[in-house]
Amino acid sequence: MNNSNKNEESKIIDTQLLTLFFSLLSVIISILLTYNQKLEISHKNTLFSPKSTFKLAKNNRILIVIVGIIFLYINYRLYEISKREGEDLKSYKLQILASIFTVVASLIALYVVTLSTKDEVVDIENPIV
Repeated sequence: MNNSNKNEESKIIDTQLLTLFFSLLSVIISILLTYNQKLEISHKNTLFSPKSTFKLAKNNRILIVIVGIIFLYINYRLYEISKREGEDLKSYKLQILASIFTVVASLIALYVVTLSTKDEVVDIENPIV
């Protein structure tokens, strides 16, 4: 592996770390939204108003789409580096395919939230997608 590839991989890992932080933030937001939903179902005081819940859910879905796109880009860059180094590319191609599916799933989830009204957000906040 030449120095240029090592530097590029180091930058990719830095991007991965930052993106993972935002993934964690998204999971925390999803937990809060799910807990808020539980409070609502139990007829208790909620953490967020319906309008705030809608905004949070929508922004969280946008964040998830962005994270998915960044991971797709990261996987593509790693594929390119491995291609230059003559490595077996099968696992990289599969990771790219998985990233594409994740982006599509997150776009569908964002679309579902945008179909909701501000008074009624989708019942289940899925932190994985």
